[in-house]
Amino acid sequence: MGEFRLHDVRFFRYMPKAIHSIAHEQINNRVAVSRSDGSIEVYSINDNWYQEKIICGDAGRSVEAMVWVGHRLFSAGLHGDIIEYNMTKLIPKYAVDSYGGAVWCMAVNSTQSSIAVGSEDGCVRLFEVTEEELSYSRAFKKQEERILSLSWHESGEVLVTGSCDNIRVWDVATVSVSIDSLNEKFDFHDFGLSSCFMLLIFMMFCRDFTIVSGDSLGKTRFWNGKHGTLIQSHHCHKADVLSLCVSKVRNRFFASTLHHFFHFTQVSSYLWLGTGSWIRHNVANRHTHDVRALVMTGEYVVSGGEGKIHFVVFIILKHIQVVLYAYAIDRPTFIKRKLVHVAQTARRLLFQYQTRLELWQLGNTTAKSCVYFTGVPDGRLPITQQPVSLLDLKTKNMKQIVCSAVSGCGTWVAYGDVQHVRLFHLPKEEGVKVLQRVRCLPIDLQPAHHMVFTHDASGLVIATNQGAVQLLHVDAVHPVLVHTFLPPKGNAHPTTISALAVSSDSQWIAAAHLDCSVHVYNIKARKHQCSLPKHPSPVSAMTFHPTEPWLMVVHSSQQFFEFDVSESRYTDWSRNVQRQGLHQEWLKRSEVVTQAAYNPANPTQILLQDQRMFCVIDKSKKLPKLGSTFYSREKLMKLDPAVREETRHAFAVCRGYRALLHLSFLEDGAELVAVERPIKAVTDKLPPTLSQKRFGT
Repeated sequence: MGEFRLHDVRFFRYMPKAIHSIAHEQINNRVAVSRSDGSIEVYSINDNWYQEKIICGDAGRSVEAMVWVGHRLFSAGLHGDIIEYNMTKLIPKYAVDSYGGAVWCMAVNSTQSSIAVGSEDGCVRLFEVTEEELSYSRAFKKQEERILSLSWHESGEVLVTGSCDNIRVWDVATVSVSIDSLNEKFDFHDFGLSSCFMLLIFMMFCRDFTIVSGDSLGKTRFWNGKHGTLIQSHHCHKADVLSLCVSKVRNRFFASTLHHFFHFTQVSSYLWLGTGSWIRHNVANRHTHDVRALVMTGEYVVSGGEGKIHFVVFIILKHIQVVLYAYAIDRPTFIKRKLVHVAQTARRLLFQYQTRLELWQLGNTTAKSCVYFTGVPDGRLPITQQPVSLLDLKTKNMKQIVCSAVSGCGTWVAYGDVQHVRLFHLPKEEGVKVLQRVRCLPIDLQPAHHMVFTHDASGLVIATNQGAVQLLHVDAVHPVLVHTFLPPKGNAHPTTISALAVSSDSQWIAAAHLDCSVHVYNIKARKHQCSLPKHPSPVSAMTFHPTEPWLMVVHSSQQFFEFDVSESRYTDWSRNVQRQGLHQEWLKRSEVVTQAAYNPANPTQILLQDQRMFCVIDKSKKLPKLGSTFYSREKLMKLDPAVREETRHAFAVCRGYRALLHLSFLEDGAELVAVERPIKAVTDKLPPTLSQKRFGT
């Protein structure tokens, strides 16, 4: 693997936002996750939970509910608008007034032709979905309380709404109430309360007209939707039931709050329970705070919570009679896009926050000895120069930052929001911190999704929100738009660019799109050079060789390829890898590679990194044999020297991280920069949890 000096950076104070809602799209098997800052993230389940898109939010807008209509995404919140998004540009396409103030809930019928919206004024309104827009249809009878929850029956003829102390079943055709005031008589003194009102926070309509409700008293109840009678009641929560999710056939569902995570299964006939009964099972709860969102996607149950830094994926293993077996996987919800950028020559770090940027000068040491990194702490070098904060740049009007970049020399900083690209110049003089904004940017410069400076800092390459690539000549007085590279003519509808890379000689640009295509452009000739063969999964990371015209492409399926762009063919080493095949231990990893880099001092070494580990692939060594034991770096060092040499292979894997946001080489190749966000530093800033009595305390 080699010897490296490692800069372990832990002063990046990134804080993920709470999850408010989750929506599942069945066509491509994707989930949309909304956060408290109004941003929306889209994950592809089929592509190893690859984070496809991030839609930046607005400070004045919240997202309380989301629905998918085919490939189209709609959201609504307390601002009172229903928004459809442009899924290519990742911006709002248009907004429609809800005509009832704040929107608390939203649901689409089974035919995906109508969206029902529950508003603050106590009225349910229907909106018709057309090919181009969302149009208002009609409103139901107004009630006194706000509509907190609603659900369609799969027939589309009735829907159920929940509010304060009240459940109503509505006939959609006549816009009238068929059953009013479903309720159970109970004594509030049983809950230690003298008087109270009950909020119906979540509702679900089953296929057999059974209504499932979750309320603010911690009860999950089952109602007969035809007669308005209570079937079953489970007081299994010590706090509000904030979320429910139901399976596609609607015969089982999950209910969750802070204290417990329960699964309910419907049985047609089971001993003494009778026909159509529901039985309850406990499921391990991996959340520490309120669970505000649940969705079931086939074999997965995805949950997200208030103040939670993970969303949890419950994977259903098997279903024997009425017992469900499941295990949970914590998935960090740190944004997969690049939040950290390294100026390799100047030894500077650029941190991207939601509405501001920080530029830091790395620390240094005069010690000449290196730490032989084995995956465990072997020692520390004395720091003779502490890291220094050089810049704290805030955006105008607190707009959220989409992407950012810093030049290798550390004197140019750029960022983009949903509307503009901003460019700044920081002089090289010692002690000078005067930041100069470049104001005369070309009017043809389009909003950016990704950006990167060329190696000589003479140009800024921008991946626009229209699927094109623009090259901007960088100048403090008069920057010029050199060229706009368009995808080949065969791409009638350009898709969003997911990754961008520039060669070290500033000759090649590679752009990876979400349709799994990768296009390479020649900067000097200003033309499209070639396109890589399409792979079934999207590109998660890519980088150019420091001296050769070779492009390393890593996919979300854990496959990687090395492509010679000058000859439009795979390299011999890449062909050998695909001929032999990658080890099954590498392919079954759950995390997607987010960073790839060649070692500048030894280009035969390739660095691949995700949020839980990094791996150095040595092209000069043999590949691990299929079926053999795939030792990580930590386990390999514990073996006997003879066995170690026999089992040593090209993959040197270092695990032990939980939130590794960035890892890359500095210019000399002898130093690594690792930016980690300790989980404890995040959890310490979360809001307090519900106080619970523990045995023995």
